[in-house]
Amino acid sequence: MRGTGLVGDTWRRITGAERQHLAALAIPLALILLIALNLLAGLTLTSYRLDLTEDRLFTLSDGTRETLQAIEEPLDLRFYYTDRLDEVGPYFATYAQRLEELLEAYERLSGGMVRVDRLDPEPFSPEEDLAVAEGLQGLPLGEDGTQAYFGLSGRNTTDDLEVIPYLAPERADFIEYDLTRLVYDLANPEKPVVAVLGDLPIMGSQSNQWQAWLVLDAMFQFFEVRFLGGSHARIDDDVDVLMLAQPKKLDAPSLYAIDQFVMRGGPVFAALDPVAEAMDATVNPFAGTEDPIATLEPLLAAWGVQMPAGEWVGDARTAQRVQAQVRGRTTVVPYLPWLTLDQDRLADDDPVTAELERIAVASAAPVGAADGATTVFQPLITTSPEAMTLEASLLQGPPDPERLLRRFAPRGEPFVLAARVSGPVSSAFKDGPPEGADPGLAEDHRNEAERPLNLILIGDTDFLADESWVRRQSIAGQEVVLPVAHNADFAVNALDHLAGSQALIELRGRGLSVRPFEVVDAMEQEAQLRFRAKEQELLQRIDAAAEEIRALQEQEQSGGVILTAEQQEEIDTFRAEMIRLRQELREVQRSLREEVETLAFWIRLANIWAIPILIGLIALGLAIWRRTRRASPAAAG
Repeated sequence: MRGTGLVGDTWRRITGAERQHLAALAIPLALILLIALNLLAGLTLTSYRLDLTEDRLFTLSDGTRETLQAIEEPLDLRFYYTDRLDEVGPYFATYAQRLEELLEAYERLSGGMVRVDRLDPEPFSPEEDLAVAEGLQGLPLGEDGTQAYFGLSGRNTTDDLEVIPYLAPERADFIEYDLTRLVYDLANPEKPVVAVLGDLPIMGSQSNQWQAWLVLDAMFQFFEVRFLGGSHARIDDDVDVLMLAQPKKLDAPSLYAIDQFVMRGGPVFAALDPVAEAMDATVNPFAGTEDPIATLEPLLAAWGVQMPAGEWVGDARTAQRVQAQVRGRTTVVPYLPWLTLDQDRLADDDPVTAELERIAVASAAPVGAADGATTVFQPLITTSPEAMTLEASLLQGPPDPERLLRRFAPRGEPFVLAARVSGPVSSAFKDGPPEGADPGLAEDHRNEAERPLNLILIGDTDFLADESWVRRQSIAGQEVVLPVAHNADFAVNALDHLAGSQALIELRGRGLSVRPFEVVDAMEQEAQLRFRAKEQELLQRIDAAAEEIRALQEQEQSGGVILTAEQQEEIDTFRAEMIRLRQELREVQRSLREEVETLAFWIRLANIWAIPILIGLIALGLAIWRRTRRASPAAAG
């Protein structure tokens, strides 16, 4: 029988007033229990996380875990954060808290090999002196010149220093890549080896008095650079990245060497151009069999990439404007081969291009995924939709912008000019090594790649030349080089990213921490489609009425004739019409916002009241259910 036993007898002896006292006491006890559970969880469950974000923003990737677990010597990191930045608002405070939790996870997953020291560099403190000495970037706090710091430094046992001068919240999507890259560089302090194979005159040529291109300065700063020339029958095992720079004509042993380098898991950065304008004038870029795209076609096909030989992309929207003779007159027209691609044409979810603002290319080739490819094709640089491909032969002889414009008929879809290609690949030499192949390579022939392909391919080489991305000016008698595009940064970023471990290569942007309101955006677009045409019509009618008034007033001022009563009445009529039209315009513009504001109201209502109301309804339902259960035995008795 329900209600029997010691507990049931005791509960029946408690009076109604005593029950009310117990219920009142239960509320503070429940709060105390909730606080105690939170404190206990904070102390004992720090290593556990539940990440419910769509892009897994707060879950460390397998690549980071692999990098941390491979550390063989202790690394000391200093996390600098001026606490006064909290006063600025949640912009810094929230991001700093996320970074602290992330660094705690790095310490934990590395088994103590990563050691983090948190410093608050207050003005004129020893910590500030240390931050300045390690190269951190100061942030002005006020007009008195005091500065705050928000950055990270790291040292290994040989005292190599790596620094992130400013942990910009704008780069939050790539913070895991930045931190893991810093840790990897400290754990592997030797410069990566980049082998350059091709005929591009990066070291200079007769046409520029044998001056090395400026991009080499950046490459020498970060890498050990080796030049292999135009052909090479073997690529050494210690090469970290192979850079293909316009190899005009490669024999079969050289193609086989490249193929087997990829089969051994070697990454490749390839710059191939149908019309290499920066090549030495003595080199004929139109010799058919010397087209690097045609030369490398067997390898490109094996890598799942297609590039039409002898074609380049013209883009009317991004084309640079030049002076040219058009029908006997000097005018400014777009020159279709020379393109300047701004940030909206660069992939914002890839570390190679995410922080770049502008890339300039010349007569670049389109790149695309081959049918049936086993690899993944991810665009990095694209044109606008106002683009089409044209024949390389059109660029022979003196530049003729007008002739190109006459041939131009945009396709209406963008072209990819640079891409990342990754995934499993097989050898282009499935029948075995070719005649003349290096004996060592031939003996250890591989038909399948040991690791997924890691290729960054751009259909242009002119972007590396100084003329494409820098301008030289003479200031106070000194020649100053001013970058006008981030071409060198793109090349160095690509090489640097490929030179990392396989774990680093897999790290990319983790998605946006601030996500758009997709439903709201869609409603705004729909409302604009419905009301914008009416708005434009009203604006045109208002402009027409204003023009009529202006014409009548000018007639009075210029002719010295006083307007007649009828003309004045006409002006008043136009003014009344303008007022009416403006009222109608305001109504249309209000309609543009009405639906969005209604949705925003319901979203706020749901966020503020839905959960409390739901909890209240659940509590009410439980109370009714309990009363019903207690009443049932009494009714039965």
